[in-house]
Amino acid sequence: MKPGVRIAGGEHRGRGLAVPAGARPTEGRVREALFSIWNERLPGARLLDLFAGSGVVGLEALGRGALTVLAVDEGVRALAALETNAERLRTTGFAVRRVILPKGLARLAREGPYDLVFADPPYDFASYEELLFAVAPLLTADGEVAIEHSSRRALPVVAGRLVRVDERRYGESVLSFYRVAEPAAVSPNGASA
Repeated sequence: MKPGVRIAGGEHRGRGLAVPAGARPTEGRVREALFSIWNERLPGARLLDLFAGSGVVGLEALGRGALTVLAVDEGVRALAALETNAERLRTTGFAVRRVILPKGLARLAREGPYDLVFADPPYDFASYEELLFAVAPLLTADGEVAIEHSSRRALPVVAGRLVRVDERRYGESVLSFYRVAEPAAVSPNGASA
């Protein structure tokens, strides 16, 4: 485990978390921005945290009022860190699953739907469109997805039923937000109307 990351706000503010080797935790300023944007959506929300790593986003979300968090990663070290960090904070409503991403997301359908989905894949991840297609069926009707990615990587405006509704840049990091498109908002060829 690498030196830790600190929770920036909410009930667990200032608490340190273990970070698995090779993980790149979401920076504090990016988390603050995300939770500022999701401020009114977070209380009582069911959150799916993909490529969870240390779990800092999901654990902070719980401390800011989320009802439940499902933290998903495929790495054994990440799963160990997630469980250690959840025990350290003595949280309730936090579950951990090992899933190969994005192809294994269909396995989570029984546990959804989710109001909010956060994904922070490695910056060399190449399957963003596949990820968006796989996440769409897991969302509530008014659910939202936020994907953190490198500013050097452009994500699609439309991916199946999801359409990008906002994009915010924080140095090298970008948060792209997606929601289920209104049926009239997407033409049959997939372009926005």
